[in-house]
Amino acid sequence: MRWISTPNSVENNEPTALAIVETVLAVAAYWGIAWAFDTHLHLLVSICVAPLLLLRSPESTEEGVRWFAAYITNKKKITRKDTPWRFWGMILLAFFVGAACTYGLAQTLLVEQAGWALFARAFGMGLLAMMMGFMVTAALVGVLALAAAAARAEAVAAAGAVAGAGVVAGVVVVAVAGTRVKILGVLVFGISVAAGIWLRSLAVRVLATARHPWRGLATLPENWQRILWALDSRHPPELLPGLSAELEVLSLSYWMEGLRVEDWGGRLVSALSISIFFLPGLLYRWSLKSTCWLYLPLIYLGGGLRRPRTPKEKGELVAGLYKSRWEMLRRLLAIGVVGSAVITTLDSPETPKCLQSFAWSLEHLEHFFPPYLWAFNLFHLAPWQWLNLLGAAITGVLWIYSDRVNRIWTLAKEKDPDNPPEAGYVAQLQWMTRLRNLCIILYFPLALGYGVLALKGVDGTEFTGWLAWLGALFGLYL
Repeated sequence: MRWISTPNSVENNEPTALAIVETVLAVAAYWGIAWAFDTHLHLLVSICVAPLLLLRSPESTEEGVRWFAAYITNKKKITRKDTPWRFWGMILLAFFVGAACTYGLAQTLLVEQAGWALFARAFGMGLLAMMMGFMVTAALVGVLALAAAAARAEAVAAAGAVAGAGVVAGVVVVAVAGTRVKILGVLVFGISVAAGIWLRSLAVRVLATARHPWRGLATLPENWQRILWALDSRHPPELLPGLSAELEVLSLSYWMEGLRVEDWGGRLVSALSISIFFLPGLLYRWSLKSTCWLYLPLIYLGGGLRRPRTPKEKGELVAGLYKSRWEMLRRLLAIGVVGSAVITTLDSPETPKCLQSFAWSLEHLEHFFPPYLWAFNLFHLAPWQWLNLLGAAITGVLWIYSDRVNRIWTLAKEKDPDNPPEAGYVAQLQWMTRLRNLCIILYFPLALGYGVLALKGVDGTEFTGWLAWLGALFGLYL
């Protein structure tokens, strides 16, 4: 184990002490916020966005980088003559987004206001609506394409459709490519475009991940181990996975250099870009670490997916299940699951009265078990809890059986060092690991759905009609 990460250690999923400490602190911080402010919204968001990274694959990463690079470097001019559909579509989109923001904000900000207060709020509301229009437009048409359009007279007319003549300041900033960035242009136009770029990166990440679901499932264990044990704050966040190597201008190091060497205008641009491009990625990383209490059984995943054919592959399977680092972690988790099931069940009303003398200690112990997952009742187990316990039970059986197979193999190697493990034993080990993988793959969506419902993300009473089966599945345990 290393103290801090390096690019090679992250790629090889090598655990670091800093990453483990950050995971513990993230869980404590997120539950501390929930307790202090009596809200589970941040936990709910973390649980729902976790699959974006957990299901990432090399194919989705490569495709996402290619899509985003094409978006950033798109230089096609948008004019009324050459691209009328895109030109007027951009105008209408900016107009409707700005109008929707204006309408929504007016209901809250302008009611019962008069005089200078009304003027100030109306001005700020119009400015914000204009920025929202630019943000969505930048997310859809591309940065260079938007700049090319803004440099033409047609762009001024398009901007006027959003929020009036005040937007011309933003147009001038883009049109005059060799001048210093002025503060008004940065606030009006730069923030909007940067937020649009970030919004585009989020959409690209979702679509690229959705295009390769099976490869994402295959790499899920590796992704989970990396975010939990190998990825720490020493590793810089990225706007999009793998993008920094392709486009240096969108790397954290590029903008940090701008903070160091640029004038005050350039430093302002760099600071805003870092906040918009990379701060959400850092918070996203911490939010993923904070969900380890729900997704911890994903550690069980791995091994047994591919049939070992050569003697070396058979030996690696047996040795890995017998004494590998990750199998030891799986055994520790299995012990924790069984211990949690026993301790929390002892506090159940169905437990015989003779055990109630331990209630005074159980009332204190139960607070150490994160809710929604580790509070078991063996008399009324939920489906996902059955799967969790079954994964723990299979891990225990693998522990005992792999020890037996390894001892038999060790004795066989004393006669012939090249002797591989017996095919029958290897087949049984592989069958058990595949069964454990299946349990956790089924557990994953069930636990996610229960977490969303338990944290009040969706009203479970609304499950009627064709959704009634969800109420039957989760309703008894909410």
